[in-house]
Amino acid sequence: MFDAETLKKDLEDRKAWERSFKKRYLKSFENKTHSGIPVKSVYSPSDILDFDLKKCPSPGNYPYTRGIYPAQYQFQAWMNQQVHGYGQAEDTRERMDILVKEGMEGYFGNLVFNLVLDLVSQAGLDPDDPEARGKVGQVGVHISCLKDLEILFDGLPLKKVNASFIVGEPSICLLAMYILYGEGRGVPKENLRGNTMNYLLRGFNWDVAMYPPKNALKISVELIRYCSRFMPTWNTTNLSGYIIREAGASAVQELAFTLAKGMNLIETCMEAGLKPDDFVPRFGFQLGFHNDFFEDIAKYRALRRMWATINHDRYGCRNPKSLQARIHTHTCGSSLVAQQPMNNIIRATLQTFGAVLAGTNALQTSAYDEALSIPTEQAATLALRTQQIIQHESGVTKVSDPLAGSYYLERLTDEMEKSAYKILDTIEGMGGFIKAYETGWLREQIAEEALKWRHRLDSVEEVIVGLNRYQEEGEKVEVPHFHVDEKIEQRAIERIQEYRKNRDQGKCQEALNRLRKVAVKVEQGNRHYFLMEALIDAYRAKATLGETMSILKEILGYGYAY
Repeated sequence: MFDAETLKKDLEDRKAWERSFKKRYLKSFENKTHSGIPVKSVYSPSDILDFDLKKCPSPGNYPYTRGIYPAQYQFQAWMNQQVHGYGQAEDTRERMDILVKEGMEGYFGNLVFNLVLDLVSQAGLDPDDPEARGKVGQVGVHISCLKDLEILFDGLPLKKVNASFIVGEPSICLLAMYILYGEGRGVPKENLRGNTMNYLLRGFNWDVAMYPPKNALKISVELIRYCSRFMPTWNTTNLSGYIIREAGASAVQELAFTLAKGMNLIETCMEAGLKPDDFVPRFGFQLGFHNDFFEDIAKYRALRRMWATINHDRYGCRNPKSLQARIHTHTCGSSLVAQQPMNNIIRATLQTFGAVLAGTNALQTSAYDEALSIPTEQAATLALRTQQIIQHESGVTKVSDPLAGSYYLERLTDEMEKSAYKILDTIEGMGGFIKAYETGWLREQIAEEALKWRHRLDSVEEVIVGLNRYQEEGEKVEVPHFHVDEKIEQRAIERIQEYRKNRDQGKCQEALNRLRKVAVKVEQGNRHYFLMEALIDAYRAKATLGETMSILKEILGYGYAY
């Protein structure tokens, strides 16, 4: 990359720098990234002697290290994909309208709604289930029947809506419900746009009830199989590294475990008879952006390169969209603290700016009060404003991948890639992702990393301003707290009971019986049926989320032991 004369001058300069450094400081400074990658005090051309331009061509060219689009934000800014949701559908719709009014938008001015579901819906329960007590509308919007979607999207131009439902095990159920809703609005499933999380293998991140891993894979493949045939514009799967990072993983672990999960899903779909180029283009990534600014930027660049290379070389993908990693960023909630909460504005701003420099395609900026409660309207708007100021005032959108060529960043990208491949080799040597999952190895790795981070905080080796240094004594700054109306739970119970009352009970039971039969076939590996169709029929007969999920849980297994 550099001629001999340039490298000679660089070597001379480095030696002069070292002499000056030693004379002034009389010691070395040993630094590491959050993931433990050694970091030098200075970088120069000599640090990227093995830099391969083929691995880092212009943006928009394989292997997409510098971004999947040539013009990047010069042509179209990233999607303002703010996460929101609380209470019942009408409560969340109010917040949706506010954010749209304040300028939240997707590509080409389309509407984009990143809706997180409440703890009850996440668990696949109806609001009058005893287990739902005290959780309805908390930490997300409650959706348990078609009526909720009718309220949520009433009057919106559905063909211009990009809808994403943040939910785990009920992912396929929510999509079935949305398909039926679209049908009622005169919008066929082929024209629906949005994203299903479909991230069912989450038990190694934290304690969460779920299907057994192998059956979780079957349901994920069922969703992908159906959409590959009938829903060409729907993004089927979110390969979420963000939830891995928030559980305590390092940036390198987040990168490697997410890729391992994606590779496992591709291989399982191929075993089901699907061709990678027919379904991989509809996979997307969700990555966290934490406090180590350059490490996380390098992580994004390494992910794009590794995803392209793996899919091309290992799975024979030739469709460019199969090789392009579309990345949604979620600034990391685990970096936010309750102490001096206004400081979280700066943290979220830096993380947002870093994600933009890394070339993210969609972005959720955390609100400063998320360590305390669901964001208030003011905090949610400020988080959106953070993105808008960076987009319109910083000048960062004028150039594609402006940090490319940085000696430090290019070297760090290579180191991230090497470290991640090392972990992938370890997982493959164990027998693959599911084996690493079932043996508890993945969970142990994350737990160990989380403990190391905790020790760094306790020893103040890693400084969190306001938490372990620069604490304030005396009067504290009070910020508004958001509270979900206690009456929401009772209203949700009344709505679902009225919904059940006003249906043909016989037809509903018949539809649920058919769902049970198809679920048994799917669990047995029979691919002559579509679980999605049975779910749509059940919701057409006014079945509820809790009723359909209870059948899937019974047939597939469900619990905390996985």
